Amino acid sequence: MERYTIKQLSVFLENKKGELIEITSILADEEISIKSLLLVDSTDFGILRLIVESTERAKTALSAAGFTVRENQVFAVKMKDRIGSFNTVVKKLSQMDINISYTYAYKEQDVGVLIFKVGKKDFRNALQALQEVEIEIIEKDFFA
Repeated sequence: MERYTIKQLSVFLENKKGELIEITSILADEEISIKSLLLVDSTDFGILRLIVESTERAKTALSAAGFTVRENQVFAVKMKDRIGSFNTVVKKLSQMDINISYTYAYKEQDVGVLIFKVGKKDFRNALQALQEVEIEIIEKDFFA
C-alpha cells in the first residue's frame, strides 16, 4: 500500500493579504513544483493543502519561514468524468464505514483525479475496498 500513500502538506496561514504569495514564493525559490492544492479559509486563518514534488524540502523551507506545517497521508483515484463517478467512490467508502475527512479534485481532459484523506486506521481498508471494485488508485509517483 506504500506505493499509493501520497504525502500532503497542510500549511496554516493567517487570512491576510500576502500570506499566499509568501508561501508560493518560498516554493518557487526552492524550485519545488506544486502538483495539487486546496486552500480553505475561515475568518482568521486558512489551511493550504499541498501536494508537491519534494515534500521534505518544502516542509523544511516553509517551517524555516515560520509557517506551521503538518504532513498527512492521502490517496488519489482516477475516474472517468461521468455523472455519478464521485458518488461511486464515496458510496463504496461509506459502505465500508470509512469516514472521509476531506476530499478535493481536479480534472484533466475527460478524467477526474480525486484526492481523499481518511483516518490512519481506515487508510489500508479504503484502498482495499476501492481496489475490490476496480477503482483505479493512483501511485504516488504520479505526483513526482
